[in-house]
Amino acid sequence: MRRIYIERYGICSALGADLPSHVRALGDENLTPPTEFTHAYEGNVLYYKSKGDIDGLIKGIGKLPENTTLFIGSSSLGTHLNEQNYIEEGIKYLGYDLGTHEICEKLGIKPCYYIFNTACTSSANALIYAARMIKEGIINNALVIGVEVQNMLSLCGFMSLGLISKNGIKPFDKNRSGIVLGEACGFVLLSSQENLWEFADGEILNDISNVTTPSADGKILQNIIEKTLYSAEVKTSQIDLIKLHATASDSNDISENNAICKVFGKSIPLCVALKGYIGHTLGACGVCELALLLGALDNGFVPKSLGFETKDEKFDIIPTTQKSAWKGRYVLFNYLAFGGNSAAFLIKRGEN
Repeated sequence: MRRIYIERYGICSALGADLPSHVRALGDENLTPPTEFTHAYEGNVLYYKSKGDIDGLIKGIGKLPENTTLFIGSSSLGTHLNEQNYIEEGIKYLGYDLGTHEICEKLGIKPCYYIFNTACTSSANALIYAARMIKEGIINNALVIGVEVQNMLSLCGFMSLGLISKNGIKPFDKNRSGIVLGEACGFVLLSSQENLWEFADGEILNDISNVTTPSADGKILQNIIEKTLYSAEVKTSQIDLIKLHATASDSNDISENNAICKVFGKSIPLCVALKGYIGHTLGACGVCELALLLGALDNGFVPKSLGFETKDEKFDIIPTTQKSAWKGRYVLFNYLAFGGNSAAFLIKRGEN
């Protein structure tokens, strides 16, 4: 079976319209989380609005290898267009994949694509399935795009559950009060051509304990992490860094803390939370947070976890509090989703 490598990656979000602007922001130890409220919706809602869009992202992808298959992970693809159409013309179903053919045209690839909508694990699942298809020889290359576009459905849904924070994202913090949504899009190009970063393995499971929250004991995420490490033939002692899902909602952070403690015991690796920088980008966070963290690691550092200030005495996990040098190899990425879907994947840095 073939090995899978990350050939290139990119992102646009509230931090900037391209990857270099994100790396500069991640390296700025004086950067603080946004506190100004936007007026994108009725009332005042804290929201991370992207400084770029998918058209700009596509232009930055560059020439793709022949026979590249497109994977899209999103919890809002086409939703904003459906909402706009409803306002203008009334009820009319336009489809979730609205605009996908146009994306294929702009990329110069045939309209053969896979779309994933599993809430916050959408693009993480897209990455895992794309990697499996390359590994099995079904496809040669995969362009995985994560998209989260500002829309009323996502906002109103989370507001109805009382999950929207009024004072910003505070991941794993004692004073956390919920999520702040963010708009972003990113891409990762996977192939079997050897490169610096290898997509080692990934696993997906469903948590049926509750429709809206993961199980408090973290058992499902624990199983996913353990299966991922077993499949990749990697020991817990080899993990150098964990990218936390860290939504700053109470149930998610509790579940993730318990899962990691069960897997790693008292020897918890360095942990980083990224949503303070770009907001919770829902279905796009799998790809966007991978690209965001790789940008920092390729420049030799792990960023501080923006928004974390005070340790919660109930947690063993303490996210990074300052920028630090990094020369590790194995990074674990965690993702939890509304509806019970959970995922994790492992990437490995080469020796060179």
